[in-house]
Amino acid sequence: MVYVLADNIISPLGDTSEDNYQAVKAGKSAIRAYAPMTDGIPDGFIASLMSADFEDLVFRSAGKAIDDSGINVADDRSVFILSSTKGAIERLGEEADERLYLGETAQRIATRLGFTTHPVVVCNACISGCAAIILASRLLQLGVYDNVVVCGADSPQRFIISGFQSLNAMSTETCRPFDIERQGLNLGEAAATVVLSSRFPSGTSAIGRSDNRVWTIGHGYVKNDAFHISAPSKTAEGLLEALQQTMENVEKDDLAFVNAHGTATLFNDQMESIAIQRAGLSDVPVNALKGYIGHSLGAAGVFETILCMKSVDDHTILGTRGYDEIGVSGKVMLSVEHSPTHKTGFIKMLSGFGGCNATLYAKSVESSSVSLKERRERIPSVFRKTHHVRISPEGAWLDGGCLPVEGEPNEKSLLTTIYKKMIGDYPKYYKMDGLCRLGFIASELLLQTEKAEGISIKEHQRNRGVVLFNRSSSISSDKKYLASIADKENYFPSPSVFVYTLPNIVTGEIAIRNDYHGETSFYILPEKNEEQMQTLIQTAFLDRQTTSLLTGWIDYEDREHYEADMYIASINKA
Repeated sequence: MVYVLADNIISPLGDTSEDNYQAVKAGKSAIRAYAPMTDGIPDGFIASLMSADFEDLVFRSAGKAIDDSGINVADDRSVFILSSTKGAIERLGEEADERLYLGETAQRIATRLGFTTHPVVVCNACISGCAAIILASRLLQLGVYDNVVVCGADSPQRFIISGFQSLNAMSTETCRPFDIERQGLNLGEAAATVVLSSRFPSGTSAIGRSDNRVWTIGHGYVKNDAFHISAPSKTAEGLLEALQQTMENVEKDDLAFVNAHGTATLFNDQMESIAIQRAGLSDVPVNALKGYIGHSLGAAGVFETILCMKSVDDHTILGTRGYDEIGVSGKVMLSVEHSPTHKTGFIKMLSGFGGCNATLYAKSVESSSVSLKERRERIPSVFRKTHHVRISPEGAWLDGGCLPVEGEPNEKSLLTTIYKKMIGDYPKYYKMDGLCRLGFIASELLLQTEKAEGISIKEHQRNRGVVLFNRSSSISSDKKYLASIADKENYFPSPSVFVYTLPNIVTGEIAIRNDYHGETSFYILPEKNEEQMQTLIQTAFLDRQTTSLLTGWIDYEDREHYEADMYIASINKA
């Protein structure tokens, strides 16, 4: 089992999890109006911000939770996972690019905290927090580590706020999840940390409780809509599949509530209501917490999971602040008022750009009911690589053979030459950024080799995932977007560029092209590390529906510096 040893939240509502929970329970909100020209943004906006230094914010939250847990992070059985969408991107242009790479940032924080292992960054858009907890749980179940510290954090300022404004996604008032008058989201700033362990807590001091109960994290799932890179599926296919798979191991009578993403955007809330109804959960209470804290991006999944645990401990279902009248077509049970509960479990769900969706089940259990006998999951230690592609400015190679493509040794001609000569039937290619073009072409070449063997795309639509890695995130699009907002006299944030400032969009593009509904995940590492990548790839096969992956390294810094080193990984059934 996976146990929660300690947690911490730092937000405008307080510097501890308990402070934040009590503020929310009292109905307080940190969301307020910000005047035009705040952080150089011409238009006013509504948000919940602290304007904190990103690295310091993460260090303080993670450090407090580690201290409370009593674990020693200096051994090789502990690891740090950072969940973030943009990290310290607001400093882009002020210092060396590499210092802002999320893998480098995570490494500095991990070293400062005392870790000796290599950290991992989960960068999966708005589901990053849940996806990070799911990854941590899987690593513990496989026995790779004994302790995992997960910290989710984002510090929205001009870069992020202007981007969401360009998408017309931000509300001009405090957000109203699921309400008929909802106008959009409010952004929020926070850092939230959970310390997870495969070892049973040795005392109440480690978990901060005295009632002989412990929190456990059950299986979680990540699924893709394969519908659109910035709009959710109208039929909620990805979220529904994640919910259904989660419910296979859950008794509905154990659920105190479903904690929804609840961004208060028109299409997200509608999609979530459809998923809840189709999953048979219309009679389970639903709540959303964005009206108290805003949308804290990479922190949201961790922040809201902690608040949910606190509320169940308090026998309380938190009300949905801002909600008044139902404004979605799916049948869901919502209330603005808090209500009592004596049930002990909940489901947390999130959805995000790139078509990604995540669900996670957590349950409070009696200490005496826990078996101390450790059980490890079957490790898919042997997975075969059936095909391999490598692309760099010097050329392209498929299964060891050099592809006969002509063109200058740079992205503009080489990638497009490959597309025109060997693919050519997907005009959306020309709308993609460099990272997505690179990943798209690499995946197409791999799939063409399967097709030549008589394997159709349809054979893998439900059981194939896309798990990719890099070190520079989406730095090329980040720079392009920054240029659109750098000049106050010529301020024109581009929504079409902003969407591509999330590296996981490439996994969404591949899923959409091939109608893949399996797991799509994007991880950022301090450097290319094959051993670390193989470990993370193994965790994806803990989703029993996953039988193969498009996976590997895909890094794109600029036209002269890029690399795709991708392959198909399949479970070895021998």
